[in-house]
Amino acid sequence: MAPPGPLADDAAKLSATKQRLLEKWLAGGGRTAGPTVPRRARPDCAVLSFAQERLWFLAQLHPGNPYHNMVEAIRLRGPLDRDALRRSLEHLMDRHEALRTVFDVHDGEPRQLFPARQPLALAEGAPPAPGEDLAERLRQVSQRPFDLTRGPLIRFDLTPLGPDEHVLMVTMHHLVGDGMSMGILFRELYACYEAAAAGRPFPALAEQPVTYGDFAEWQRGLLRGPELERRLAHWRDVLREPLPNLDRLADRPRRGATSLQAVSRAFRLSAEVSDGLRTLAREHQATLFMVLLAGFKTLMHRRTGGTDIVTGSVVHGRDLPETEHLVGFFANTLALRADLSGDPSFTDVLDRVRRMCLEAYAHRDTPIEVLAAELRPGRNHGDNPLFQAAVVEENVAGTARMGDLEVGAFDFGLDTSEFDLVLHYWETDGRVEGGVRASADLFDPESVDRFTAELEALFAAVLADPGRPVSALPLPAAPAPAAVPEPEPVAATETASGGTSDLTPTEREVAAVWREVLGLREIDPDEDFFEAGGHSLRAVRVLLRLRERLGVDLPVQVFFEARTVSALAAVFDRARNAGAEPAEDSQDAAALTADAILDPDITCADSAPHDPRRTAGPEHVLLTGATSFLGAHLLARLLDRTTARVHCLVEADDPAEAADALERALARYGVTVPWERITPLPGSLREPRLGLSPIAFARLAATVDVIHHAGCDAHLAMPYAELRAANVGGTTEVLRLAARDRVKAVHYVSSPGVLFDRDAAPGGPLAPDGRVPADRVLPSGYVRTRWAAEELVDAARARGVPVSVYRPGRLGGDSTTGVGDPDSAFGRFLGACIRLGAVPAYGPDADFDLAPVDYAAAALVQLALKADALGGTYHLAHPVRTRFAAVVERLRAAGHALTETDPEEWSRAVAADVLEPGVDGDESVASVAALAGASRGMPGFGSLRLDVAGTLRALAGAVPCPPMDGPPLDRYLDHLAGADPLPSPAGSRTDPLPPAGSRTPGTEIAI
Repeated sequence: MAPPGPLADDAAKLSATKQRLLEKWLAGGGRTAGPTVPRRARPDCAVLSFAQERLWFLAQLHPGNPYHNMVEAIRLRGPLDRDALRRSLEHLMDRHEALRTVFDVHDGEPRQLFPARQPLALAEGAPPAPGEDLAERLRQVSQRPFDLTRGPLIRFDLTPLGPDEHVLMVTMHHLVGDGMSMGILFRELYACYEAAAAGRPFPALAEQPVTYGDFAEWQRGLLRGPELERRLAHWRDVLREPLPNLDRLADRPRRGATSLQAVSRAFRLSAEVSDGLRTLAREHQATLFMVLLAGFKTLMHRRTGGTDIVTGSVVHGRDLPETEHLVGFFANTLALRADLSGDPSFTDVLDRVRRMCLEAYAHRDTPIEVLAAELRPGRNHGDNPLFQAAVVEENVAGTARMGDLEVGAFDFGLDTSEFDLVLHYWETDGRVEGGVRASADLFDPESVDRFTAELEALFAAVLADPGRPVSALPLPAAPAPAAVPEPEPVAATETASGGTSDLTPTEREVAAVWREVLGLREIDPDEDFFEAGGHSLRAVRVLLRLRERLGVDLPVQVFFEARTVSALAAVFDRARNAGAEPAEDSQDAAALTADAILDPDITCADSAPHDPRRTAGPEHVLLTGATSFLGAHLLARLLDRTTARVHCLVEADDPAEAADALERALARYGVTVPWERITPLPGSLREPRLGLSPIAFARLAATVDVIHHAGCDAHLAMPYAELRAANVGGTTEVLRLAARDRVKAVHYVSSPGVLFDRDAAPGGPLAPDGRVPADRVLPSGYVRTRWAAEELVDAARARGVPVSVYRPGRLGGDSTTGVGDPDSAFGRFLGACIRLGAVPAYGPDADFDLAPVDYAAAALVQLALKADALGGTYHLAHPVRTRFAAVVERLRAAGHALTETDPEEWSRAVAADVLEPGVDGDESVASVAALAGASRGMPGFGSLRLDVAGTLRALAGAVPCPPMDGPPLDRYLDHLAGADPLPSPAGSRTDPLPPAGSRTPGTEIAI
């Protein structure tokens, strides 16, 4: 599709060839203005590009897996000059740095290395024996693994078919090339061979001002901080959760990792239909790709009933002139999301697809790996993280010349696919042809046959009447649009898979609900819910439906310990029949107490004593949780109030990833810091020694003066077992670090939830020195882990480690900018209120603690720098509470229509919203339902009252706390509305809240 302006006006006049060139330009061929790629400082090595990094990690997980071997084969007819072929290939190996690349780990990080020479891997096989299947032999040869650390990562196999006929197969690891790289390689081989066979010098090929290693270094430096945030803004909106999937299209549910095997069926449109589709494209200022994509999405809509459809496509990624002729892994995939609601005509669908493609092309330069890492979509491990279907244009080689040789393609039938369903197409002699390739794990051959036939029929029907609603397009033997399966009658012999067995009545009920929610025809009673396509939002829906049918209300965290039909049914039976609490509530108090016993090896006996001067004037500070809302403000305040270098422990595998994660978090929360005094430290609170090597841990212990431990795994819907490693184990390792080498002060950020007694009604303000016995800790995995961690802190205090504890209340936005945490529980609660058009009627006197985040950070750092405050416990809460009515009034003034309703009725409305028809449906308040279920037995809204008298005395007026009312409250709510937890006043229910299952390392959620 041509962009607006004269180009668009003339688009319809272009020839078919020029239309294809225009389409290629739109898909990535246009040269964009931007920074020139510089030469890297070290010519012998470079970091990995984002695309390489993903493949490298997959190669470490599955060593020897040949899936990422790229293979092309050509048939050579004529007298072959083997010496000219060898010399030409050696010349290309020397010319392209990527073809000499190997990969290894240096200083704990993967690096690509560039030896000056690599031996040419050219092997000549024997002619095929009579009756031998040459294609099968070549397939086996192509599957041989590569040694990534030694190389070479490209090899050539020459097989004679006769005196003057050969097959040349090129196998290249995807780490060093892509489809366009193969085209570059063959094009240059033809030219070099022609010269070498004629006895001439090699021709002057296209200039290469930079190498792929230069590009990788440049890409890593460019995609960080504000530039990365700018690029991500578009995709966050396009790819917001919940993302649709292919569950209702497939013949069987996904079960574990994919085999990557595929079933393919060819198609070929008639010349009349091919010409008609090209004409339709010109009439709508679109491209042939857009028309075929619109048809593909239309058929998926007809087959599933879904109106929100995401497919992918491939762009070559060589937008910069410096990279146009480079061999390397530049290819990128685009996520193309289209809305087919409202029963549009095909021309309407085409117009929507056209606009969608233009927007995607304008933002095509953000690697899909970066999007997946940033958005963390809730997918199981068996599919692509953002989409499972794709439409890809292929460039099918015709005949060519290589000196005196005639060159043609040689197809030996590799049939694998990274996607679940993909439409490949190309043009031959004016006709559109190609193939439909589907995962053999999910689709039967008969289904692929039917899909291919329906696709051909659909295009013929479209040309007959493009303005006809897509729901009325005639398709041969097309099944009716799929609706959400109705609950199947539960018979005494029914099983989850449709056969007969001795399933209990509860197991049959659970299996029936799983089928409804997951949109599957079969469920194995022992299949993992999350491997079958479930995620935390669908778990909420399952539990709500089962509550209606079985009369038992369970929190969503039971799913993380009872993931199968059988296990979940057993939990329901225990809770319903024996009156037992769910697994999280029945956590044995003795086991919880055992976790709260500090490792006896953590001792200050052999360490240098604590030096108060290092507390008041630290040179090096360790901060955990810097990517959280409070942690980001703590980092800024530490840098402002001290001259120290701050080492930020970030959940990451290497320094570059840690720096990227930290930059994204700071940009998200509107925090600006002097980067020259920050050291991103990749590690993990879930691992021994904080994920560091023994040497790195010892070096850190000898370097830092003070530790600020604000990091935790903060997810109210997760069970204790899931959170224990980060919250209990991570605190243990922080205390171990504090006691090692020389004793260091620790400033530990905890949660006020540890003070609530599950058997006592909330009363007056909770004192900082309060204690709750293990058998009366709240039934929340998050609160339990925080309780155990505080017990460890007390034990460390007794052994001589100076630890201050800080319990923040509910954190609001920055008092100046209003920027808050868009994923906070409070923000999601307000978003649910607005989407429902109702708020719980808590009464005119209802109030709650809401402190500006910058006040909490400033108060914590102020107390941390005071020697006489060390070792205390402080509540970081606002001394003046915010009226809930003031929040409601502010939202109404902004145009949101809100009615008051009974709190229990409001909760039922939340549940009803989650249970609206559809496999995913409107999940906008599912995260609130998940938190509500996880908070069963916990104090109600506004019951958190913290005694802040001791904190105010210690601060002595040094950190004023602005009231969270009037303009500060307005700014905070305005930011939440702009950040998307709150919808627009129009009250659209199509913008879901962030899923309850999303987990950000270091996030702090106050109860």
